[in-house]
Amino acid sequence: MRTIFLLEDDEGIRDVLEILLSSEGYLVQSFASIEEFNNRDISVSPNLYIFDVMLPDGSGIDLCKEIKKNPTNDDIPVVIMSAHAYLKDIKDVCDPQDFITKPFEINHLLERIKLALD
Repeated sequence: MRTIFLLEDDEGIRDVLEILLSSEGYLVQSFASIEEFNNRDISVSPNLYIFDVMLPDGSGIDLCKEIKKNPTNDDIPVVIMSAHAYLKDIKDVCDPQDFITKPFEINHLLERIKLALD
């Protein structure tokens, strides 16, 4: 079973994504803040990171940049979601595997996640 780490501060979006992705057969660990994410069990590695850009205690873009600095994450794709940022604005900062604009269409989101994992 593939594992997805989801960092999204909006509880409604986080819950919907967790239910949706779980129903698609993914194991999802979700986090509401960077602090929560940083306190995770680091012995567990995901197959995919999904980060929102605007978080209560920082930026998903900065976290993406940090994740990509660690060689253990070289083969783990990062997908960025945002209602306010644009791929052209963040591509040079963290170079995510993909970018999903909010609001998103569920089938489009699932397709993008599958592509990132394949």
